Amino acid sequence: MRKITTENQLNIDERQSCMHRDQEGYRPEFRYSRVMGKMSGSVVINVKRPVYQLDDLDDGSPIVDLEATGKRKKVSKLKWSDAKTVMPAIDWLFTNYNWSEDFFKDFVAGFTVAVLNIPQGMAYAMLGNVDPTVGLYMAIMPVIVYSLLGTSRHVSMGSFSVVCLMTGKVVNTYANANNANYINGNPDADPTAGAMIDPAVSLQPHDAAGVYTAIEVATAVTLMVGLIQILMYVFRLGVVCTILSETLVSGFTAGAAVHVVTSQMKELLGVKIENHNGLFQIVLTYYDIVNRIRDVNFATITVSVVTTVLLLSYNLHLKAYINKKLFMPVPIELITIVIGTALFQFTTISEDYQIKLIGEIESGLPDFKPPPVNLLMSVITESVIIAIVAYSITMSMALLFSEKLKYSIDTNQELLAQGVGNVFGSFFSCLPFAASLSRSATQQTVGGRTQMASIVSAGLLVAVVLWIGHLFQPLPRCVLASITIVALKDILLQVTDVVRVWRTSKADAAIWIATYCTVVLVEIDVGLLAGVLVSLFFVFSRGIGTGVVVLGRVPDTDLYVDMDRYRRAVEVPRVRIVHYSGSLNVTNRNSFRDKVHAAVSRYDGQLAPITISINSGKETVVRAQCVVFDLSGMHYVDSSGLTMFARLVDQLNEAGLLVYVAAVSGNVYDCMRARQLGTVLFFPTVHDAVEFYNNLEELRA
Repeated sequence: MRKITTENQLNIDERQSCMHRDQEGYRPEFRYSRVMGKMSGSVVINVKRPVYQLDDLDDGSPIVDLEATGKRKKVSKLKWSDAKTVMPAIDWLFTNYNWSEDFFKDFVAGFTVAVLNIPQGMAYAMLGNVDPTVGLYMAIMPVIVYSLLGTSRHVSMGSFSVVCLMTGKVVNTYANANNANYINGNPDADPTAGAMIDPAVSLQPHDAAGVYTAIEVATAVTLMVGLIQILMYVFRLGVVCTILSETLVSGFTAGAAVHVVTSQMKELLGVKIENHNGLFQIVLTYYDIVNRIRDVNFATITVSVVTTVLLLSYNLHLKAYINKKLFMPVPIELITIVIGTALFQFTTISEDYQIKLIGEIESGLPDFKPPPVNLLMSVITESVIIAIVAYSITMSMALLFSEKLKYSIDTNQELLAQGVGNVFGSFFSCLPFAASLSRSATQQTVGGRTQMASIVSAGLLVAVVLWIGHLFQPLPRCVLASITIVALKDILLQVTDVVRVWRTSKADAAIWIATYCTVVLVEIDVGLLAGVLVSLFFVFSRGIGTGVVVLGRVPDTDLYVDMDRYRRAVEVPRVRIVHYSGSLNVTNRNSFRDKVHAAVSRYDGQLAPITISINSGKETVVRAQCVVFDLSGMHYVDSSGLTMFARLVDQLNEAGLLVYVAAVSGNVYDCMRARQLGTVLFFPTVHDAVEFYNNLEELRA
């Protein structure tokens, strides 16, 4: 058999290259300079080797069973390293923690986060329709568990507005203790301050066991969320966070922030508003506000406006300047709470103007109490959505810090950490927890090194719950509502992202708009589902779409590029090179066929492509004799797609065209070889296929 060789040449300045001969043969060494990012001079590289078909590369060596080898290695490593994988704290806390350098920074970060947790926790707990101190519990019990099991060093876990609001929606639906004695154990409590009390939603109105308080419903949701996340960990579903793209999360959180603001309007205005669910609930809420505008409490509005203006003024104009001068941020929210508490503690303003206060806050840690198991199956649908949202938001923050600070995150281990934390927290009166965007950024900015900062924060909050929490009883609820709205300012302003997204990608903009509008106009969970469906639609439609282009050769090289994009590329005489990118399956097989027909057909529709080549300034027009499929971009083919490819090969052969396949991946090559495509020859590169055909033509001549 005649040996065919191929020679690849690139123009290079020989004066900048030197060739040294050693025992193995010639080895080129090149020295070249770069000017403005481009290589100066020209370089010549000559490479000679045989032209290969893929079958020639199989040397007949025995195949190693990598899967079996991996299993043996895995079995032999069931030791200390596995314990550190399940509990990462063993590594960073007991073996690698630098107490002299890291603890002080972690303590400062933990103290700062604890200070932020007091106002945010109490405010966000109100979104969940539970007692404000529940927000502090959430920053203690489950956070300690996450600190031991989680792999992120900088996320601040605890209450998060969107997750608390979604839980509050479930509480509104299932909390049916329809008299004041059931509301947080306080017979004088205002029914509108906790769950939406409606006898019509009673699960078992004639059965005492079917009467659930707000905190019981909330803990049932927390337990189910934890169980779902643990189940996701068992099935290694950490990849689920990739379903929620950055665009989708932006639209979802911006829409959910509108729900949060709307839910706080009754506190800001001091007016009783009926809770709405379902379609146009936000529109109906503001319609009720307009109808009851005469009933608003102007004293409450004054306190809300003053609090909001002060917080916004500080954040916009003073925060950056003051933080540069100090080693830790000023806790402006906590200062606001302290001032508000003191003002209403030592005056009679609240009694004189009927300003609603937080009310009784019990001191001490929560009792150990199992959630009502009977409720678990009733809240499973909402819990699945909350579990995915909480996990995705936390992972987005964790991945952001890991990429910035160069350490790895285990997406599945994060599921275990959050799942166990939620299960543990459900027995101690906690709502589902997640990473806070603002607190996490603060923890990292202040200098926190590890999750020791979270442990310090939890320890300080224990002291707050035991001895300080009850001091906040005189605080007006409108102050906490104002803190919540100011904290959501950046998330609300994400609505401006749609302009930037539209300029970048119309498809991503459609996802953002669909998610945001559905969340705002329908419901939070429905909006998330709508965003996922629209995302999958675009992924599916792009998968159906196929990329077929005709390649040409850059003269005197082995480079084959898109002729429509690069003007220097010219066709190889008598060879039509077709590049395909994408999978080939039942959904796009017909589209693939039509585009290939268009690429290899003449103007009259016959499968007889004409190649136009330019050599030495002369244009040569000849009929193609060979079609080379560059399948380097094909990553998957199913049986339907393979059948279509086989039919296409038969059609090309019947038209008198040779068919070569180049640069095909291993799994696609195995499928095609198993199908026995007859006359098709397979080559490792396009250049091998072209040179093989050219030498074949020389033999025929």
